[in-house]
Amino acid sequence: MNLSNPWFLAALIAILGVFHLEMIAKLLNLARYGLPLPERLKGVFDEETVKKGAEYAGKSARLDLIQNAFFLAVLLGFWWAGGFAWLDRTTAAWGWGELWTQVAVIGVIVLVKSLLSLPFEAWDTFGVEAEFGFNRTTPGTFILDRVKGMLLMLVLGVPLLALIVWFFQTQPLAAVWAWLCVTGFSLLMTWLSPRLLMPLFLKFTPLGEGSLRTAILALAQRLKFPVADVSVVDGSRRSSKANAFFAGFGKTKRIALFDTLVEKHTEDELLAVLAHEIGHCKLRHVPVQITIGLAETGLMFGLLHLALQSPAFFQAFGVSGRPVGLGLVFFAFLYQPLGLLLGLVSSAVSRRHEFQADAFAADACTAPPLMTALKKLSTENLAHPQPHPLTVALHYSHPPLVERLAALEKRNASANVMPA
Repeated sequence: MNLSNPWFLAALIAILGVFHLEMIAKLLNLARYGLPLPERLKGVFDEETVKKGAEYAGKSARLDLIQNAFFLAVLLGFWWAGGFAWLDRTTAAWGWGELWTQVAVIGVIVLVKSLLSLPFEAWDTFGVEAEFGFNRTTPGTFILDRVKGMLLMLVLGVPLLALIVWFFQTQPLAAVWAWLCVTGFSLLMTWLSPRLLMPLFLKFTPLGEGSLRTAILALAQRLKFPVADVSVVDGSRRSSKANAFFAGFGKTKRIALFDTLVEKHTEDELLAVLAHEIGHCKLRHVPVQITIGLAETGLMFGLLHLALQSPAFFQAFGVSGRPVGLGLVFFAFLYQPLGLLLGLVSSAVSRRHEFQADAFAADACTAPPLMTALKKLSTENLAHPQPHPLTVALHYSHPPLVERLAALEKRNASANVMPA
């Protein structure tokens, strides 16, 4: 440990600061379960649901804290015992060449972290989620999903990582080239994911002929929203939680409904939910979120480029020289607080978009069906009735239920006022 090295102090503050901030946010959020419900939510959450939600949130938070504390201890112990220098020497001895040695360093760290995460993921899936009736994943599906994820990482992630490492090893404008590469890859994955990747994990079945399909296509036509097909996704194979989403560009958009959503909601509620999703597309929310994400990526690569130029940056972690692979790992530790701050902006924009999509759906289908659907989703998923503002700011991409209901009630009242 070198307390005179500013990079060391910055990394230590970043790692410990984020850990404690997340812990404080969780504790403040749990404490909010003791507050009396506002009038607007008294008909939504009964006493038993609130109590069950508090137990669910408490056990989820405890698991998160145990997992985060475990990884913090492993990281600090490995760091201060000279583990990064040992890993640098060990992988260099493999004789794979500078580029693939640096890729291998990152691969080893990712693999070890994934293996260490498995017990906690299993605890969450077969412990917490199962206890509260959400889990429907079998051990076979659990293992297969992770094997598929690892293979996809090898096929798609390793070539991209190798290219980024090569840029920072050889190119003066590495940050620009890396940003352009990641931008192209992200846009390609947005197009490929619903066609090739998601079907590896989810089964898409065309929605059969009937009143629901007819109503969905009529809604899409009325809102001038081009749809290629409507599918039902076997989400119930993994969880009882419900969802719906769109995928694709232009005239190839695909509507996907989780089977759990179809089972638990009326036709009017489903149409309201879909109108909300159509609202995101019609109001151009997706390009805005992509732009924000790409801007953050550009800033991240620019700061990474500056950090990699400093020998003291590597010395803070006990490593001599400037190995790019380990540099990417070290920078991830330092970037956490800034990433959290930038996340506040993107989450705030996302919450604003949700209000706008709600308003769009209320105008397209009237507000009451959407309000009913939101109430059902919140109670079925044991959502927090009154999350703490800090937790909302840090992690909520959607506004709390009470705020959405208030906005929809106001919209509905305005729509029902007859002109004089």
